[in-house]
Amino acid sequence: MHQDVTQPLWRFRDGIVVLATAMAAYTALSWAHMALVSETVGMEAYVGSGDRLPLKILVISQLSKAVALLGVLWGLGLLLKGLDWRAVGLRPVGTGWLLTGAAAGLGFTVTGLMLVKALTGLIPSWAMMTRAPFDFGPSASPGMIAAFVGMTLVVTPFAEEVFFRGFVYKWMKGHRPVWLAALVSSIIFGASHIVPHQAINAAVMGLVLIWLYEQSGSIWPAILAHAVNNALGVGLGALAAQGLLPAFLTAPG
Repeated sequence: MHQDVTQPLWRFRDGIVVLATAMAAYTALSWAHMALVSETVGMEAYVGSGDRLPLKILVISQLSKAVALLGVLWGLGLLLKGLDWRAVGLRPVGTGWLLTGAAAGLGFTVTGLMLVKALTGLIPSWAMMTRAPFDFGPSASPGMIAAFVGMTLVVTPFAEEVFFRGFVYKWMKGHRPVWLAALVSSIIFGASHIVPHQAINAAVMGLVLIWLYEQSGSIWPAILAHAVNNALGVGLGALAAQGLLPAFLTAPG
């Protein structure tokens, strides 16, 4: 297991400032996103009924949140401390760990689907929220589809892993036991997903991503795992929307 034997890079209060600022910006953008949805297709899109969300809204939301997370981290967490991006795990890593990350992303797609099925079995009212919020229908232009896929598969995994694992987890484990840092950072990551079943699934996945980060000493395997999981989620969601998936690969809805 990779061990970080250096002194904490951030004081506890420094981390609180970065986290609070980033989460305030993230929350404000989430509210703005929901207000935009409410004024366009309606909030029913969030609970599984009504129109699906236009890809343009999803792209704007993902991009703004990624910029907020990385901007706050760079300005308050790195620049003021004279640190570069290696401090948050952007270090080279071997091909074996990248393959391990990709395999973890594939595996978590399966276990995540099982978890969602179990949760909706326990709480049937959540089933309506499992419908994919996007639709690659005739109204979606090729350029917007490409932008959405790029954001979902590249930008969002990069920004979230660098912030939640590379910074939040690493900062917390410098001041608290590793198990507590892993648990709290994963809960914060899960809560950022808002929708209940997605939040629980993301929190559990966060623990796996922390394991990849700790074992490899680099954030890249976790980024790749996150990207593969998102790619499969988008692919399965698009196929499910067209009724092209068997029942065992389709989240109840």
